[in-house]
Amino acid sequence: MVAPIVPIFVGLFAWGTYRRVRRNIGRQKLRSVRITISIVIFSLISALFFSLSLTESALLLGISGGLLLGAALGFLGLRLTKFETTEAGHFYTPNTHIGIILSALFIGRMAYRYWVLDHPTTAMNHPPSFQSPLTFFIFGLTAGYYLVYYVGLFVHTRDKK
Repeated sequence: MVAPIVPIFVGLFAWGTYRRVRRNIGRQKLRSVRITISIVIFSLISALFFSLSLTESALLLGISGGLLLGAALGFLGLRLTKFETTEAGHFYTPNTHIGIILSALFIGRMAYRYWVLDHPTTAMNHPPSFQSPLTFFIFGLTAGYYLVYYVGLFVHTRDKK
């Protein structure tokens, strides 16, 4: 039986995912407030996941490895980003491939975990919720990328003022 809160959570997750994927496609206006909010949200969620992993070494290794590899991808993403200034303002065009691949990987993992944990016959062979090192790794990969990328964008907005 599905808890009444699950459809709300799924809807919010889908909406947030759509917004994240949309921000990986095409030219975007540099908005320091939006970038700052994204940095704060990713930092808080990353800190939460990191604190959840402190009691289990496999989870700690997963989140740490994901954050490190994601940070390296973030620097690559910044190098591949095109910045431009027009009369309408400051804009950036992110590298579509990296963002879409990370988003698809994250969405695919979340969908897989939801499917596995929702079916009792398959759930027996998998770790319970918030206990999968691979999920922590993929989250760390995504969070590490966006943290570094958004900090780089934030620095770039400060250079334009």
